Amino acid sequence: MPLLTKEDLRRHSRLGWASLFALAAAALALWLTGRHGAALGTGGGLLGCLALVLPPRERMPILPWRLRALPRRLDAAPVLGTLVSCPGYGLGWFYLPGPYDEIVHLVNGMLAGAVFAALLQADRRRRGVLQLAVAGAACGLAVGAGWEVFEALTGLIGDWTDTWTDVLLTTLGATFAAALARAFDGRRKPPPHPAAAMPRARWHQP
Repeated sequence: MPLLTKEDLRRHSRLGWASLFALAAAALALWLTGRHGAALGTGGGLLGCLALVLPPRERMPILPWRLRALPRRLDAAPVLGTLVSCPGYGLGWFYLPGPYDEIVHLVNGMLAGAVFAALLQADRRRRGVLQLAVAGAACGLAVGAGWEVFEALTGLIGDWTDTWTDVLLTTLGATFAAALARAFDGRRKPPPHPAAAMPRARWHQP
């Protein structure tokens, strides 16, 4: 079987592809304006996103079943996260006055929370808004704290105020997105549980 089939590509979301094209356009724009280092970094991010999006995870048994059941519309999440951060590194917006840094952490927290909520709800168990919000908060706190540790190790970290506000905004974004996912979950047909694909035992009368 080929690595990618027409059926695999048909599952992909238009939003995911549009986000990839937008990220490629951003890399090209940075290159054409002489910011070659930023363009190469953005191109590397694009390749990383392609490595996440292109594989046919639905038919990859090596992956956890929750990941295989992740809706394709959420393929856009890592791409949008990279895209919204791109001007910060490429154009130096992180070092300019204004709320850009805070917006990036809030948006990326929302994207992480949306993906985490979808993974959690893949088992089709009914969860309330509060349960999803608490789970999203835990996810956002872990992502935010992990990112600040990375910044500390690479020398990118700012002052204490910058650190705790970044973690707080990431947590708030993830909490909001996870809670909001409860409303969207009720409007969409849930993905099939892997157990549903297992053959049932047949009992024969003697």
